Amino acid sequence: MAGRRPSKSFSRRPSKADFVTSKKTGHLVLFVKYHILETERTIMATHASSTGGKAALPANIAPGDTLRRKALEKLTLAIAKAVESASDDTLADIVGSADLRHALAIAPRDIAPESAADIAAIKAAREKTARFRDEMADRAGGMLERADVAEMLGVSVAAIEKQRQRRQILGVQYGNEIRYPAGQFVDGATAPNLKQLLEAFGDTDPWEQLMLLTTPVTGYGPKPETPLQILVRKPGALALKQLVALVTGWTA
Repeated sequence: MAGRRPSKSFSRRPSKADFVTSKKTGHLVLFVKYHILETERTIMATHASSTGGKAALPANIAPGDTLRRKALEKLTLAIAKAVESASDDTLADIVGSADLRHALAIAPRDIAPESAADIAAIKAAREKTARFRDEMADRAGGMLERADVAEMLGVSVAAIEKQRQRRQILGVQYGNEIRYPAGQFVDGATAPNLKQLLEAFGDTDPWEQLMLLTTPVTGYGPKPETPLQILVRKPGALALKQLVALVTGWTA
């Protein structure tokens, strides 16, 4: 097929292009990391000038969970794909670029466009995810934004994020936002003993936690109830212990 590079033999000796490939990967990754660090330093310096000289990230920017870190992860994957697809000419152009921005711009030029089947599969997967989220939202009584939860509980927005990190409340990812299932709150407060269940889930994905928390179970009353519904009616110590054991068994 015209334009297609011949496959590389695994038995040949390393060529100059192989060394170019490794150099190019390092160049692009260092470029991305450098600009991420520079942006964070700018934020810290700006924050320091307004807080009496204390250089730190603002409280509403979590160092381990920022868009910059997520962007770095995404770009690293993109760079790896570009390296795999790059022709020898592209590799040489990248290494010879005096401007790293130019190197980053030309890196993906040999990546083949996605086929119609791939595009259709991606679209179908996204639609399936959207339907799942809509179903979970309905089962959970709707989704609340962080500011709404903060107002309801009478605490700051920052406190809500801390409660989520401490597994006192459940938050699920919607793109770049965290939203909170309404079913975990009752009469303006968090459902009693919710923390015990959330801790029992361990590292289970929050969406899966929500699915399990809104799945009816039997043996805790005259009719099937979801774990969230059981918590809302404040079960006795024995029933609560059994419920925690059930959740632990789900994630084992």
